[in-house]
Amino acid sequence: MKTLQIDKIIEALREIKIEIHPDFLKQESIDVPIIRQVDILLDAVGEKGLKLTNKGNLPTRVVQELTLCCPTLSGSRFLQWTKRFLEEEQVAAQRARVVSEVGKLLKVSKGKIRYGTLAETYRQSSEAEKFIYLLWQFVSRVNLAYFDRAQEVPLINDISLVMLQIVRDRPAMFRDPKVYDAFMLDALPHVMDMIFEEVIPVSYIPGDSVDVFDWMVGLRLFQNFFAPFGLIEERGVDYQETYECRKTPLLDALLKPLDAVDTDVILSKKTLHAFEQRIKKEQLEIDLFHDFCFLYVRGMHAPLKPVSVIVDELITAKRVIGVRADTERKFYTDFAAAIDQTLRYFTRLEVKGGGDRGDEMHRQFLSWIDGLYALLPKQKPFTAIEAMRSTVFFFLDSLTFIYDIDTSDRDFLGQCARYFDEETIQDIGALVITMGDLEKKGKKLKRVNHKFETMAKEALMAFVLAIMSIHTAEMDKE
Repeated sequence: MKTLQIDKIIEALREIKIEIHPDFLKQESIDVPIIRQVDILLDAVGEKGLKLTNKGNLPTRVVQELTLCCPTLSGSRFLQWTKRFLEEEQVAAQRARVVSEVGKLLKVSKGKIRYGTLAETYRQSSEAEKFIYLLWQFVSRVNLAYFDRAQEVPLINDISLVMLQIVRDRPAMFRDPKVYDAFMLDALPHVMDMIFEEVIPVSYIPGDSVDVFDWMVGLRLFQNFFAPFGLIEERGVDYQETYECRKTPLLDALLKPLDAVDTDVILSKKTLHAFEQRIKKEQLEIDLFHDFCFLYVRGMHAPLKPVSVIVDELITAKRVIGVRADTERKFYTDFAAAIDQTLRYFTRLEVKGGGDRGDEMHRQFLSWIDGLYALLPKQKPFTAIEAMRSTVFFFLDSLTFIYDIDTSDRDFLGQCARYFDEETIQDIGALVITMGDLEKKGKKLKRVNHKFETMAKEALMAFVLAIMSIHTAEMDKE
């Protein structure tokens, strides 16, 4: 059966740093204009289809119902004087039809509009799934200029999710959309150059390209996008009033704050054990410690490589196909996401300071190290050391691949000095030294005892900290 592929949509959003709150899909009721209007349109089409006018437009009775059912405040401004309901004149009807057609809920055939391939799937989905699906179609496939017929400015589409995140992360105060523009330009100053490249001043809006851009953002994003999705509350739409808006609780429920860390999934002895149990339950052929090392060294990249890219590399390397490939891809996606959250959580301690959470974060860090140690095979010291060689192998291999450092050079740390500061070099040296000590002293032990455990955990800690140090250095360059 076809699905709306909500998981893939959420992952695609995550890769552009837009995080859907995990509890959003538990929302039972989402009463917003866009969902109600799409449902009304689907009802009007029905199993037999809906005959269009000679111009290919929706019948006036359907347009009237779509327009009057749940208008936004800005959309209702002129409704009291409206005497005719033609599709080309009513943005609410246009919006419902366009998003339905690009989302394959509806299609036009032989003078009729009929159900598309995903119509039934959509109707059987929860309101939260419908909302995310429509939002993604609107962001990725709808040309926002279509509803006002003014000049094409691709930049408006490109910044739509950035602007939505900015609105979400600000306190719920009524503001002119121009204020949000200022917030965005402060965070992304390069956008100013793009405004002057793409936006042409027009006679009916006084000012330069920036003034036209402000007008377009207010109309295309806030009035024609955010408002019908119920993500903002509006006021000041009457003559000589200043149009202002603020976020709604729905927007807070939809998105996490930018760079928020999901502390429920950060790696610890408990969460790593849960991943181990999942491997057994799903009968997966996965070496969790080895694959942790492979995934964790991604931290040398800043920003992090997308989870989907690294997971595809893993699946391709393992040459698994079919249902097994899908199951492993889901596992690795969850595992890689947990690693990302863990890396961000603990590097935040170093970059921004632990504050009152410092002791708690230290306890969590030690739990993570304990969890990694628990993954090692410990029949003999040799077997554990053999497994731990993955840490050095992947670490040195990544230094060679990313920085072109000759790891076999006697002046290895001197080469590292070309790229890293003294503190990071010390962390890299600590990994080399602790692993060397473990190899040398561990082989002399006949069994895994407390002494071996201490040395192994020190080596694991050195590996984890070395990646964190490089990640932080790369983030500082950004």
